[in-house]
Amino acid sequence: MSSDRTQSVFRIVVIAAILAAFGQVTLGGVVRVTDSGLGCPDWPLCHGQLIPPFEVATLIEYSHRLSASVLSLLVLGTTVITWFYYRHRRWVFVPSLLAFALVLIAAGLGGATVLTELAWWFVLFHLGVAELLVASLIVTAVAGWHSEGSLAGEAYDSPSIVHLELLVVATVIGVFALILSGSYMVGYGAGSSCPNWPGCLDGNRMPEGTSYAINMGHRFVVALVGILLVGTSINALSRMASIPSVAWSGATLLLIFAAQIILGAVTVWEGFTAETKAIHLSAATLVWVALIFMSSLVYLPRLYLTQTSIAISRQGV
Repeated sequence: MSSDRTQSVFRIVVIAAILAAFGQVTLGGVVRVTDSGLGCPDWPLCHGQLIPPFEVATLIEYSHRLSASVLSLLVLGTTVITWFYYRHRRWVFVPSLLAFALVLIAAGLGGATVLTELAWWFVLFHLGVAELLVASLIVTAVAGWHSEGSLAGEAYDSPSIVHLELLVVATVIGVFALILSGSYMVGYGAGSSCPNWPGCLDGNRMPEGTSYAINMGHRFVVALVGILLVGTSINALSRMASIPSVAWSGATLLLIFAAQIILGAVTVWEGFTAETKAIHLSAATLVWVALIFMSSLVYLPRLYLTQTSIAISRQGV
């Protein structure tokens, strides 16, 4: 296969895998907010059948399983392509291999979640693995989109880029923890404990009780991570002249996060309807997608420069 055709096939498959992974997480949110997690009470079959009964909860859960099958095939396809054509490029091959491992783990956790009747810790782990899968696919896509040489540049070798790199690491950890804290809050049953926003009850008073504390704790985490995310985005935006791709990705991240905050408020004001909760959960993953994309643009050139420097030094020796 020619180099251009290989590149085209790789791009199509990896983008399809990313879209499928995003759709899978979104469908998982729909399953959760509609209480359809046990629409198929067994695994891997559904009600002991390959073709399930035509009931709403069952069809929602079964569609989630079917999308997981499509995602698995696309991730496998991505890994096979990188094995044959990109395995000499570690920043393409390694994350694709990790994505394949994660999709297998996610499948196992999905089955365990059903068999344990939606134990909250399995739901939490399942979501965490799904988000890491999304991240692995994005890194694979960014690393393989261009040649290694085109990833590097003088702007990435500037000492000031270290500040952005540190902010990016902290923000990735913070957003991941934020997503998991939201899952824990819902799993505990505290998702609708506070009927007002930004305060919990009328008069912004803080009531006593574990559910209220968990709900407000999640909001405080949102505020803290939000400050960190805004700082990271502004730092990225300041590099419009030197690294425009990073600057634009920072602006996109900031806009998506602002929309997510508004969606969170609307979810409360609308009385926690299934539709608003599903959109809110989906937007959280969209924030994660934008952050990992920006992180890849920041870190992959630095990794390439480091790799090149090591290779040159070894040649000199």
